[in-house]
Amino acid sequence: MVVKVKDVMVSDVITVDAMASLEEALELMFAKSVKSLVILPRTEHDAFGILTFRDISRKVIAGNEQIEILNVFDLMNKPCYNVHVDLDIRYAAKKMTDLGVSRLLVTEGTSLRGIISLADMVKSLVKKKS
Repeated sequence: MVVKVKDVMVSDVITVDAMASLEEALELMFAKSVKSLVILPRTEHDAFGILTFRDISRKVIAGNEQIEILNVFDLMNKPCYNVHVDLDIRYAAKKMTDLGVSRLLVTEGTSLRGIISLADMVKSLVKKKS
């Protein structure tokens, strides 16, 4: 049986504006219990962005930056990687491994449908057995 990205993804994606302060973004991440936020495109010719705990730890904590003066824009990755909703999760896992990332946006055409992480895929292995 083929497990598709849409079967495992989280469809309730938490978004933040690129100009939000980093403190606001962190408060949102803690309030929603998520490890990443998606930054929506500002125009039809723009790309999605992503901000993760890894970005924050690498650039703020390890980089000794002052959190009070940073915006999401200063730390986000843009454009971010994505996969199609109908892709087999094996290929999504391979793409994440090859790219050295732990989550991908899930798209259908130019529309955001969700987000998928390596943890989501590993959890699906347990659910499949039940």
